[in-house]
Amino acid sequence: MHTDPQSSWTLTSRWVFPVGQAPLEQGTVAIDGERIVAVEPHGVRKPDRDFGNSAILPGFVNTHTHLDLSGLRGKIHTPGEFTTWLKEVIHHRRVLTPDHVLRDIENGLHESTVHGTTLLGDIASGGLSWQALAHAPVRSVVFYELLGLPKTRAQAAWAGACDWLRSHPATEACRPGLSPHAPYSVRSSLYRAAANLARGRGIALATHLAETRAESELLRDHRGPFVDFLKDVGVWDAEGLVSGYQKVLDLNAASWVALAPGGDPSPPSPLPASGERGEKSHPLLLAHGNYLDASVPFPPNAIVVYCPRTHAAFGHEPYPLRQFLKAGVRVALGTDSLASNPDLSILEEARFVRDRFPDIGGDIVLAMATLWGAEALGCQTETGSLTDGKSADLVALPLSNDDCADPHELIFRSTMPVSDILCRGKWVLDSRNAVIS
Repeated sequence: MHTDPQSSWTLTSRWVFPVGQAPLEQGTVAIDGERIVAVEPHGVRKPDRDFGNSAILPGFVNTHTHLDLSGLRGKIHTPGEFTTWLKEVIHHRRVLTPDHVLRDIENGLHESTVHGTTLLGDIASGGLSWQALAHAPVRSVVFYELLGLPKTRAQAAWAGACDWLRSHPATEACRPGLSPHAPYSVRSSLYRAAANLARGRGIALATHLAETRAESELLRDHRGPFVDFLKDVGVWDAEGLVSGYQKVLDLNAASWVALAPGGDPSPPSPLPASGERGEKSHPLLLAHGNYLDASVPFPPNAIVVYCPRTHAAFGHEPYPLRQFLKAGVRVALGTDSLASNPDLSILEEARFVRDRFPDIGGDIVLAMATLWGAEALGCQTETGSLTDGKSADLVALPLSNDDCADPHELIFRSTMPVSDILCRGKWVLDSRNAVIS
């Protein structure tokens, strides 16, 4: 059960971090129903609840995860050959019953929520997480995963995506998206069709990109471990591969003429209108980007999603975070799945980033974990910062008794989990009575 607050009420704590403006010492956050109505300095309003030596932060945004793989915690060895890891993930998916997958999704959703995630982007095989997320207290984007390198598989994937989109219109808190999986698993024409549809309907598009060095070798030379992997799983088709990373980065460009997989110039059957017709701004999420060159032209709607602890688990080369930020590329945070990460905590990802990149300001790292993630999912007008008119999505985080010149450091020095979580104006976790939904 959620605890319904009184209509209008005010919170305070040692520090309030709105994100997008300076932290407020003993500031207040006023809430009316599901919305924030004011974020103000100390003394303007009398608070109804004081969290004491804590920080009030926007709810965290997990921009990239796979909830259906939540049963794989600790079961797949990393590091190792990436394609070997992929084979183990494929085997796991093939042996599970649909009921087992749904339980794993529910477990992953619960874990994400108790770690303070109030918005997440889930890459969903078959779109299976929709039912759980559409009825969850958190906000979400469910990305229907597209897999298909050979022509016939690409056509089947496209037909399935169109059917799924038809039957899953956006709700107030849950939106559909599309995720052509990766350049080694998606036919170039399927990429084009997905990009055109996302652009026309204004929905988010996500793809894994530049995750390993071997991926670049595959696209450039049609050689390397991915060739044997794709042959082993029966989907090798060299002529279907995109020609390189820049082609994927150009998904937003007009030169990508709309073609459905196999050359058919239209989807298998008409899709219903989704709001206004015509071109819309739609986010392009580039998951991982471990080996992307930050100097190449990025489309203005692209945001790179860094999964820090997964990156470290595979022993990749140092992540080009500084280069991305210097080039003006926005970077959001994701956990990836429990097949490569110990938990689904974005706060722990942010702390990991702060530890590995101490020269990057705490305000930037916090934005990566909140507002920039909301931007990546196209939800920045609703959530991601503590701003008048936005959804009342926030967490309280206990702090140490330290004093810091930059109060952001208190967030990363704290070793505590969040104590309280508010989603859409309702308590999901309340330390006063241990409410958890």
